Amino acid sequence: PSIFARNRLQIVVAPGNPRHIGGLADPSRAGLIDLLCAPSVPCGRYASQALHAAGVTVTPASQEADVKAVVSKVALGEADAGIVYVTDVKAAGAGVQGVDIPARFNVTADYPMAVLQDSRQAALARAFINYVLAGGQQILARDGFAAA
Repeated sequence: PSIFARNRLQIVVAPGNPRHIGGLADPSRAGLIDLLCAPSVPCGRYASQALHAAGVTVTPASQEADVKAVVSKVALGEADAGIVYVTDVKAAGAGVQGVDIPARFNVTADYPMAVLQDSRQAALARAFINYVLAGGQQILARDGFAAA
């Protein structure tokens, strides 16, 4: 398999960051409502790894089924912060903003692709993979993915 894209975690906050959240330890401050993805989904597992690496314990107000729910609740003002992917913050547009997580604590999600051994369209699949690994990288970068 070839890695065609990478995604990183980011703290999602309201536009203008009114609660002044600057890092992973801030969502644990008293009075803040923070969310995480459930531990059963990749975003939840990655967030747990990042928090552990930073030595931070967070007791979230809620563990959501997916990143869209976390982003939505922050955008609606139902929560102050959450940990999601950079691409989800970018996709949400002006309704939220992201606070970067330092690389030493962050977790990278890799996205692989490969031609199946029994593919009936192996040449076409290889051509698609070559496109994604070359020109397609600009499209992925525009949407917030890191280069493979």
